[in-house]
Amino acid sequence: MSGSMWRGSDVDLDAYLTRVGYEGDVAPDLSTLRRLHIAHVDAIPFDNLDALIGRTEVPLDLDHLQDKIVRGGRGGWCLEQVVLMAAVLDRIGFTFTAFAGRTRIRTGSKFGPALHVALLVDVDGEKWLHDVSFGAHGLHEPLRFAENSLLEDDFSFDLVREETGEHVLRFIRPEEPAELYGFTTDVRYPSDFELLNHFCLTHPRSPFNHRMILQRTQPKVRHLLVGTALTEIRPGEPATVRELDEAEALAASEEIFGITLKPDDVQALRKTLAGP
Repeated sequence: MSGSMWRGSDVDLDAYLTRVGYEGDVAPDLSTLRRLHIAHVDAIPFDNLDALIGRTEVPLDLDHLQDKIVRGGRGGWCLEQVVLMAAVLDRIGFTFTAFAGRTRIRTGSKFGPALHVALLVDVDGEKWLHDVSFGAHGLHEPLRFAENSLLEDDFSFDLVREETGEHVLRFIRPEEPAELYGFTTDVRYPSDFELLNHFCLTHPRSPFNHRMILQRTQPKVRHLLVGTALTEIRPGEPATVRELDEAEALAASEEIFGITLKPDDVQALRKTLAGP
């Protein structure tokens, strides 16, 4: 992809690398791709808070995303994070395409809207699934894009292909594999992201505009907060769910997810947590 599309030349690369705690040189190679992925998901949470605190838009322009995520210490939902990551990879010199997937783990359906976005990155003649924004159940490092590809670690994943031709990313857990999302490799562009972003922010059936969703992927633990229900996932163990009160849920945004909220934003979130 060219810099004119993803604006890689406009990225403050040093600031981004500091934000995610990446140390050392960068190059368009597999080592850099893997280390960037790990650093990003460890440092930057999934957060949908702008959709809940009176924002009339969630801009996807790179300048805004750098102010919010890189310099402001916030997270973002998948569209925001992938636009930022695409610009970073473009700046470093990687070749990649974007795609959209249909989330399955939270919906139980294979036929929902294709709202999740991620990247396929070319390195030395192979493609790698590079997805930094799926959240608590997502990849912590790139997965080779090939049928029956397997990533074995404390948290393991595989990639299977269905008879329909869709690829399915699965999270391997003790009870059974969880299908995260299905996708094809049809290329998506920044203009497609704008349409998906509008749906996520405004549509009455959007999963992201009526309750707080925070997610973080760290080396030995993953956390997911939906409303006031906090899920914790550790290697080789069934997930545990704990119901928080309002104060605990608001405190978790900083204590667990690393997000510092402004006083006005806290007030707006209290109304969201209280419900209609």
